[in-house]
Amino acid sequence: MKLGAVAGPVVGAALLLPAWIAVAEARNPHCAGGIQYIVQALKDKDKGNTEDYQREIAKAVQQLETCSKEDPADLEAIGYLGWAYAEVESAGPAGKAFQTAIQGLTAKGDKKAEWVTNNRNSYWAQAFNAGVSKIQAAQQAYADFCKKPDNDADRSLKSEAEKRYQEAEASLARASLLRPGDPQTLRNLGSVYAFRCEYDKAEAVFKEGLKIAPSDTMLLQSLRAARVNLANQFSDNKKFDQAIQFFNDLIKAEPNDASHYVSLADVYFKRAQTVEGDPRKADFRAAGDAYAKGAQLKPGDADLAFNAALAYQNAGAWDKSEPQWALAAKLRPEDVDALSGWGSALVELKRCDDAIKALHQAVTLKPKEKNLHRQLGGIYTKCGNNAKATEELMVYLAMHNGQPVSDPSARAKAAKEGSAAAKTLAVEGVPDEIIVWQADNQNYESWMYWSKKRAYAFLGGALSSRSDWSTMSLSPAPGSDKKK
Repeated sequence: MKLGAVAGPVVGAALLLPAWIAVAEARNPHCAGGIQYIVQALKDKDKGNTEDYQREIAKAVQQLETCSKEDPADLEAIGYLGWAYAEVESAGPAGKAFQTAIQGLTAKGDKKAEWVTNNRNSYWAQAFNAGVSKIQAAQQAYADFCKKPDNDADRSLKSEAEKRYQEAEASLARASLLRPGDPQTLRNLGSVYAFRCEYDKAEAVFKEGLKIAPSDTMLLQSLRAARVNLANQFSDNKKFDQAIQFFNDLIKAEPNDASHYVSLADVYFKRAQTVEGDPRKADFRAAGDAYAKGAQLKPGDADLAFNAALAYQNAGAWDKSEPQWALAAKLRPEDVDALSGWGSALVELKRCDDAIKALHQAVTLKPKEKNLHRQLGGIYTKCGNNAKATEELMVYLAMHNGQPVSDPSARAKAAKEGSAAAKTLAVEGVPDEIIVWQADNQNYESWMYWSKKRAYAFLGGALSSRSDWSTMSLSPAPGSDKKK
């Protein structure tokens, strides 16, 4: 499951020196001195006087820190302190100073709050845009970071992507400190972790954002995606208990989402495959229950019904498997695998005629699939019809043990005059395929009339067996004199 798109760059407000930068005489000298230092530092920065700028901005931080302790009511000076911290890339203290100044000035109705806000947002935008840019660069270098590199070139590209993601993480962490609790920033920071497949970290960041903005649609979607991916990661790492717990939690939160049931079923199915013997049946049954619920929520999805039926079948729960096979076959009438599974369940439930109908339909749809003939023969055997069982077994043995001849017409016309093979040629015509094969040290020749749904097996030109799947052989109706 994919995360929502990363937000694009934002336009930040320009840094502004206020019109009232003249220092009042009654102001704390450290506050006044700090403001003067930062004003001069920024002027020298614009002129390219780097050495003077660095000395002056350090003095500004020092003076304004003392100012904030001695005169915490000077909110304008604290706004300047935030500015000074931002200049020296001390994002955490900058964010706190900016926030203190903004809240205090806003509460007083002081218009200087807008000036402090604009300056804070300018630094935030720089950090945020840098983070977004690095995410985009990482994705361009190696799009699927979770995929293991196939070669040295891919390993180099992934290494480059890792560097860009680290830079994105640093920039967005800085942006988050400058503007604490900003949902847009947290969503992108969480996305960095998600793109690096660190879904537990992504989940924590998205949750943090939702504490502040519980109705943020993008954060909600991103958290959901991170949790699903984390659960799948647990499953891939064979941490099945954690994965099952995660998907059960998702089901509780979104009980009508079919995908959660399907994912839960996949985990149970995988875990069952790691266990031997009867203990695995409980997991297969749980997988069947979850797939069946998914099929109920998505009634047109034949795959979910098929998977539910297969899981129940592996659990030996034939009574639950059969209706799911029936549903899968109804939704996809030409799916011979579904018909085959359905027939298996029906014969286990001793519904012989229904089982024969299901397999006969499968054989009719795909007569050249040898295992369908073998299965139909097995059902006839279980249902007591040994003659039809032999017919189907002979078709299976021919395809399983033999090889088709290159020219069936020439082979058929070479049959000895007066033989059963020659008479069959005269009546049925040239077969669609001739297969030569051995069994019990005997050489057989099977003539396959696929279009007519018949086959003839000859031994030395004599008819050994005739197979006919054009019709079914069902049990006689009650009170009927019809023989099996």
